[in-house]
Amino acid sequence: MSLLKVNDLSIEYDVPGTEPVKAVHHVNFDLEQGEFVGLVGESGSGKSTLGFALTRLSKPPARISGGQVLFNGKDITTLSDEELRVQRQGGFAMVLQSGMNALNPVRTIRNHFMDIFKAHGHVAKDKREGRALELIRKVGLPDRTLERYPGELSGGMRQRVAIALALSLDPKLMVFDEPTTALDVLVQHEVMNTIRELQASEGFTAILISHDLGIVLESTTRVMVMHNGVIVEDAPSGQILRAPKDDYTKMLLSHYGDPRAERVSVPGLDRKGTYDPNATPTEADKAMTLTVTGVSKVYKGRKRGDKPVTATNNVSFTLHPGESLALVGASGSGKSTIAKMITGIEQPTKGEISLGDKRIDRMKSKRDLRDLHSDIQMVFQDPYAALNPLHTVEYTLMRPILNYTGLRGAAARNRMLELLETVGLTPVEQFAAKLPHQLSGGQRQRVVIARALASNPKVLIADEPVSMLDMTLRAGVLALLDDLRVRLNVSMLYITHDLLSARLITDRIMVLNQGTVVERGDTAQVLQHPHDDYTIRLLNAIPKLETRSDDHAAVHA
Repeated sequence: MSLLKVNDLSIEYDVPGTEPVKAVHHVNFDLEQGEFVGLVGESGSGKSTLGFALTRLSKPPARISGGQVLFNGKDITTLSDEELRVQRQGGFAMVLQSGMNALNPVRTIRNHFMDIFKAHGHVAKDKREGRALELIRKVGLPDRTLERYPGELSGGMRQRVAIALALSLDPKLMVFDEPTTALDVLVQHEVMNTIRELQASEGFTAILISHDLGIVLESTTRVMVMHNGVIVEDAPSGQILRAPKDDYTKMLLSHYGDPRAERVSVPGLDRKGTYDPNATPTEADKAMTLTVTGVSKVYKGRKRGDKPVTATNNVSFTLHPGESLALVGASGSGKSTIAKMITGIEQPTKGEISLGDKRIDRMKSKRDLRDLHSDIQMVFQDPYAALNPLHTVEYTLMRPILNYTGLRGAAARNRMLELLETVGLTPVEQFAAKLPHQLSGGQRQRVVIARALASNPKVLIADEPVSMLDMTLRAGVLALLDDLRVRLNVSMLYITHDLLSARLITDRIMVLNQGTVVERGDTAQVLQHPHDDYTIRLLNAIPKLETRSDDHAAVHA
């Protein structure tokens, strides 16, 4: 008998005043004990909705409208809350997308374990401390982690804690919902290694939900591809990679590229032009050139007795109008600190930062900083957090127009509509009236870009602008940023841990490791022929379009 059998499952979202939204349509599949299966698809495909239903974690307005979810022969869709609580111990668990959001920020990690042990009563009181230590060690974390609060842990550590908490119920089935989203490539690699090792050693059945087909193919032996609420393809990983049958699967595969390859391209993204370093700069260009010279930033220790922390160490670069520079490195490498200093949020401990003849590192007055923020704007990582859910798109864009341009009335509104046209959100009047929750992730990020353009900036700092978007949305946003760079002659500092996107849209690259520049040069040259061991590690951590069976074959060849 199958561990999990899904029969004709359909899920709807009940939206007051409108027809129910059908999210999952008549899904059927079986899972055997010990299988590791991938579930892939773009945002909105229904994969996370399905994952929540399989673990009975769905909340209104989501509603199972038909079908069964049989776990060990028992239909869990019919269980009461108490029956479900009992079923979870030794049954099923889910690891959510964001480790921070899944943890209580005011309780220690030890308390998280104790809460679970008390709720389910499956661990005797005198054995709870030992069991918590055992689980923390299983996911590769030090014992002292139990004393920490979630806010004291890195993103990768929080995700490992979430995995350990799920393991505490000894589940036979574990569902991982985008477990590596927004993690840098090295941490992503470590988390996936942890998941693979645990699945092999513990023997649980695993479903890995992701929009990243590379990660799924590298980790699982079977892949289900989901599109518009329907599973359009279900096959062994090797078949999905080498002989996909559905056009949608073929499209997902087409959006992958190796940043180390001689030629790299993805559908929907063609560079509009590259910066010519030999061109003679005009006086206007000189006035818009960003210069960073010997910049270091040292933070005091958080507590008395703690050593100072060097966030950046002697960083220098120049960024000309129309030029794009990638700043890459793992989390904690100093990328965001550099962005904060360029925007005047932080002052460097040493060094100089200038825009033309304006010394940013000496700016302290509100007027100077206000003028600076007109010239330098940021596009943030999370389009969901960057927009106020209560404000329309029109309101969001009108604020910087009124604050920075001097336009008023009809002229200001025309500028707002023009910005929507610029970022491809048409019909403009319709999008102007929308609230953030009425937009897709890609549309939200376009609004964030439009807001950054409202002040007519000279420099755009794009801080991980596509890390939370699926592959096709990434291509659209990256194409837009590249087009704006050329069309508006703005310079772009592109901060990322995604080396493929850096290869696709930047002229030059700087690799940061613990605040120090370890490699720099032409983007294609550096990624094709890296010299520093750290750059090589970043490249080697990128998921490859190969399957677990390929790995096993290589090992035993």
